[in-house]
Amino acid sequence: MPFVSNTVFPSPSPSQSPSSLLHLAYEVANCAYNGFRGDFSGAAACLRDSGLHHLLSNAWQGATRRYQAQALDVPSVPRMMGAADVVFACALSVLTIGAVRRYMLPELRALENVFSADERARRQWRLETQAQLRRRTPEDLTSMRQCLAAFDATQAVIKPPSSSTDSSRPLRPSHRELSEQRIAEALILHIADTPQTCMAQSDRVAALCQLLAHGLGFKLPRAMREALRVDDARPSLVRYDGAFTLLRERLEPDWRNDTADSPTFTVHPIDVQLFDPAETTDDLSKETRVARRMLTHPEALRHVRSRVVALIAASVREDCGSAADWRDLGELALSAAAQRGLSCDRVLGAMGLAVRSGVSARFAWRWTDEPVVPPGQVMTSTIPAEVAQWLARVMLIAGKLEKRTPCPPRLEALARGDTPPSLVIGSTDWLDLVEGIRALGRKHWGATYAQVREAGKRAGKEGLTR
Repeated sequence: MPFVSNTVFPSPSPSQSPSSLLHLAYEVANCAYNGFRGDFSGAAACLRDSGLHHLLSNAWQGATRRYQAQALDVPSVPRMMGAADVVFACALSVLTIGAVRRYMLPELRALENVFSADERARRQWRLETQAQLRRRTPEDLTSMRQCLAAFDATQAVIKPPSSSTDSSRPLRPSHRELSEQRIAEALILHIADTPQTCMAQSDRVAALCQLLAHGLGFKLPRAMREALRVDDARPSLVRYDGAFTLLRERLEPDWRNDTADSPTFTVHPIDVQLFDPAETTDDLSKETRVARRMLTHPEALRHVRSRVVALIAASVREDCGSAADWRDLGELALSAAAQRGLSCDRVLGAMGLAVRSGVSARFAWRWTDEPVVPPGQVMTSTIPAEVAQWLARVMLIAGKLEKRTPCPPRLEALARGDTPPSLVIGSTDWLDLVEGIRALGRKHWGATYAQVREAGKRAGKEGLTR
């Protein structure tokens, strides 16, 4: 079945000549689609059977028939059409000869040299050829189709309702809004570019990227919305437990290998900054520098990050069967830890257990290739322990959807990535960390543990001198 409908570009019969370049685009699109679907042998057969061979033959046959008709003075044949056919056939022949000379002749020369070489050279050529053929693995194909799904999902942006009285003049998006759009596109593609082991798992990742695109303000096609069962009133993102693992792998910052005080350093559970602002140097082109500035816009980055956090929290409530107030659970856990002198890792471990016992996409969504739970057994979560603790940190920051209140500093101290696991709740270092977060505000996400604690000490001394 062709990727492009035949009703759009009808295929000419052997007795007809190609009228324009549209048929060439139609053939190339179908051949490329066949290549993406399989191991590219279908694309080669397509180009051989219905591609350049037939196009060249039909082009020259059509030009010959038109000039024969002109020679016989047939009034129904315009003279300009014959000239156009000749130009089209000549251009197509030049392109074919150039492509053969550019791509085929080097390969033929290399093959000729191999046949004339010794056995050792032929063996080396076979090894190199096998290595090239093995580069396109099933993992590469899954990553490619996921990226294509991400591109399809980010083609259109939902326009906000116009507040002006003149509806005939469309509002131009601001620089921050354009930056948010570019950041969201790069983030979705970053998540999509994750090779999978099978097509079923690839379908899950593609659906995750499409749902993330919908949540970040992109307008999905109607067929895609119906296939994903998108409901604007109920935000949905995570529909299988493995999505939490994927999101953590792609979104958690690698602050351990980053440089302190750099623009990319952050200890927030989620990081959407994919490029370093310091790389926008003069050795890059103007277009590249402008694109990098849009992808590193500070306000746009914070807004996209808050939307991703809100999407994950909403999906935990809507798709994973959890109606708990994770901030209240965090407050209770910190109070109990302060009374008993427990460390941060004990608190996060307990919250991770709460996540694994009460959060699972299997409560609402079931995939056909997943094993069915036998009668009498309880459906359990498949979220790993480390991922559950990361998700608990995200839920502490998110809070409740109906309560847009800032996260308390003590909970942000627990959610920070570089908070020492052995730090005892209620100790002097813990109090300095909390006071430093209160003094720095949201800037503490870009500071190290030592810097925040020093800021807390200075704030404490200033409070005593007043």
